[in-house]
Amino acid sequence: MTRGFGMGRRAGAFVWGTLIGLVGWTALQAAAPTPQVLVSQSGQFRVSRPFTARLPADLEMVSTNAAFLRVDPALLVVTCERTRQRLTQELGGLPPGRDRILIAVIPAKTPTDALTLMAERQPGGWTYRMAVPEVVQRQRLLEGLVGVILLEVANQSAGEMSTDLPAWLVAGWAGRLRALAGEELLFAPPRAGGPVAVQRTVVERRQYDPLQEVRPVLEREGALTWQQLCWPGGPDSPGPESESFRASAQLLVHELLRLPSGRAAMVAFITGRSRYLNWQTAFLAAYSNAFARLLDVEKWWAVQVACFQRAPSSPAIAPPDESAWRSLQGALKVPVEVRSSPDELPMAQTNWSLQAVIRHWDWSRQQAALQACMARLQALSPTLPWEARTMAWAYMQTLGRYLDLRPRTEVSVPAAGLLRPTLPRLVYETLEQLDRLDAELQANLARTQPRPVGPGESRAGSVGIVTNDLGTVPVPAVNAPTARP
Repeated sequence: MTRGFGMGRRAGAFVWGTLIGLVGWTALQAAAPTPQVLVSQSGQFRVSRPFTARLPADLEMVSTNAAFLRVDPALLVVTCERTRQRLTQELGGLPPGRDRILIAVIPAKTPTDALTLMAERQPGGWTYRMAVPEVVQRQRLLEGLVGVILLEVANQSAGEMSTDLPAWLVAGWAGRLRALAGEELLFAPPRAGGPVAVQRTVVERRQYDPLQEVRPVLEREGALTWQQLCWPGGPDSPGPESESFRASAQLLVHELLRLPSGRAAMVAFITGRSRYLNWQTAFLAAYSNAFARLLDVEKWWAVQVACFQRAPSSPAIAPPDESAWRSLQGALKVPVEVRSSPDELPMAQTNWSLQAVIRHWDWSRQQAALQACMARLQALSPTLPWEARTMAWAYMQTLGRYLDLRPRTEVSVPAAGLLRPTLPRLVYETLEQLDRLDAELQANLARTQPRPVGPGESRAGSVGIVTNDLGTVPVPAVNAPTARP
């Protein structure tokens, strides 16, 4: 009995010790602070800091570098919301955010720590988990946020597998947003210098050039080719985090937005990405009005790079004037000689529009006239300002697509892998595109016209008449800003 009682005492002591340990562990868990989760205004972004650690001395110094940012969860949630709002504004509209994006701020070990992203498919949709180092490069952070925002939009129509987006799209948009509103999106935590921590940012812009920051890189190293942008990190291609890749990607996004309906095509590319096996096919489907093949994209990009290299250093300072638009308008006219009979000398000369040539001329005469028009546009393009040059290329691209697809409509059996377009549809699409370009050209030309002078008004720079007791004195008019339609 004594032995049994002794064993019972030891067993009871063990039970009491276990209970005390469990109670102590529960108390410690209750005393430990629960990570605070900050929710954005839209509810899509949730930022937390699971645990904290003291920054090493070298990272403390790096965090004061202008190229780096010390991430604060309270400011990061605002950055996420503003980034999506600005991206939606630049694209002209994006589908509302549907799935949650969970971001955890983790201690940084080195200045080159990467951001990690994981997409999880759940019954109610997708959940995105991103880990952001406490000290991170500004450009890398913005690329990570742009990437997860665009991926969430692209995956809204995806199935069980997450889609992918090209690296140039993410890098290009991140660079563009940083050039447009970097001070409004990425801001460091305020420094405590008194009773209230304040961080002041002053932004001053006059004539804005969206490529101002990447222009020196492109002039020094040159823009990458289309193949190098499609396959970064290859044997002959710089990596996606190199300066040349980021600068070239930003130029590519800039030029794609300049295309007719460029923003709508970009949104269609992002939202329709999940319906295709690769992004190249989705790109051609979204930009079908501009490109029929990837070879057309490669040619177009080579022309844009050549035009960029020959352009002035600040194209935004010198907008096209009336003479530039008139020159472009004249290059689009097809000269026609009027004869009473084939054997007589021409009685007069007139000009036909491109639409009239496509509607009424036979194919052989169309081909010669349209090729001559493209040659005139090609010769005129280097002399035009940036905006007018982009429109000249849009005309060349439209005519080139028509000249390329027109012979296929007469082939009885198309080659393997090629679809035979119908002639009425091809003509309709080409005429519709030319009409849109003509309307845009007329609008640009109208903006360069002076405003009609009303009663009692004088043009800017003209001489007005002021009468006083000393007589009539000519006085130069004040250069007031002219209202534009």
